[in-house]
Amino acid sequence: MNHRREQLEELNVRLGELLLVLTQDPLCQWHKHFAKCQQRAAFLLSQGFTQSDLNELSGSVKHVYGGAGSFNDYAPVRANADGSFGIIAGMDHLSELSSKVYDSALAIRVISHAP
Repeated sequence: MNHRREQLEELNVRLGELLLVLTQDPLCQWHKHFAKCQQRAAFLLSQGFTQSDLNELSGSVKHVYGGAGSFNDYAPVRANADGSFGIIAGMDHLSELSSKVYDSALAIRVISHAP
């Protein structure tokens, strides 16, 4: 099996793990984006891909990670009955999963180097 396919499979698995966690928050606006990215990864795995396809998927995944109002700003908290706030159950590993998705997306991308 080629290395790029293994990297794409890794990204697909990581996206699935992230999606499972994001489903804990029914108000999470990011679930739809990552679901579309996982669908694209699965499609590429089933139909074949070029490096250009991988670069496009990588950019799609990574573009929500920067800037104001980005996925990096997402806080999985919910108001408790007493008025305090707490992390939504099942989302305590969100940061770790998020980083793994980003790293996996970065791994499939090729950046040409000038000679």
